[in-house]
Amino acid sequence: MHNIDITFSRTGGEPRAAGHQVYEALYTAILDRRLAPNTRLSKETLGRIFSVSTGTVQRALSRLAEDGAVELAPNQVASIARPCERNARELLEARLMIESQVIRLIGDRLAPEQLDELRDMIERQRQCLAGGDHAGMLGQANRFHLRLAEHAGNPWLLDFLARLLPRAALSIALSRSRAYSATSCDEHQAVVQALADGDTERASELMCRHLNGLFARLRFMPPPTEDLRAAFQGRLGPNRRRASQA
Repeated sequence: MHNIDITFSRTGGEPRAAGHQVYEALYTAILDRRLAPNTRLSKETLGRIFSVSTGTVQRALSRLAEDGAVELAPNQVASIARPCERNARELLEARLMIESQVIRLIGDRLAPEQLDELRDMIERQRQCLAGGDHAGMLGQANRFHLRLAEHAGNPWLLDFLARLLPRAALSIALSRSRAYSATSCDEHQAVVQALADGDTERASELMCRHLNGLFARLRFMPPPTEDLRAAFQGRLGPNRRRASQA
């Protein structure tokens, strides 16, 4: 699960953890696809749902906006963000650089018990898929990639990846596509096997192929138009079309 320390001041006697609970509940709902892109997030409604003040809700929404999960605009109701192809591609490029280096640093030094742990993590991914637990699958996949980074032994790479993975998970959830499947679990398994065989080059190639495949399976909605003519292009009869052009 995505863990971020959020410090909230007490408001009206509310516990400091109230804002964190709102944040985590909304974040999980997005990952689990119970909240779709463009869903409007009324502070008043959320305040009643979670029994907190609108100020507490606003602080949680602000942090979600910093994460790219929520869109906030002055004097407008917040909404769940739309998937952004540019951001997803930039995340992919960053992950490719970091995770290919992670594999190179790991080399052939993983002990049998470490390889077994990675295989167990893949099995938990399969269990999440079988149970239709989308948020759980995203969490298990992130843990797998982070554990590999831990084995690389470079704390900076681990920190960078830990910052990237939550945003990557949001891109996957917001795209509403089936980025993860039994095939992606098989891809993780193949990376582990290549590491077990001591074939670092093969493991790096498989990891890059896996990450590119995730991006290729994402689906992005076109941005909404503010051009009234473009909105009705091709949808009017000849007479109405001539009138609209007058």
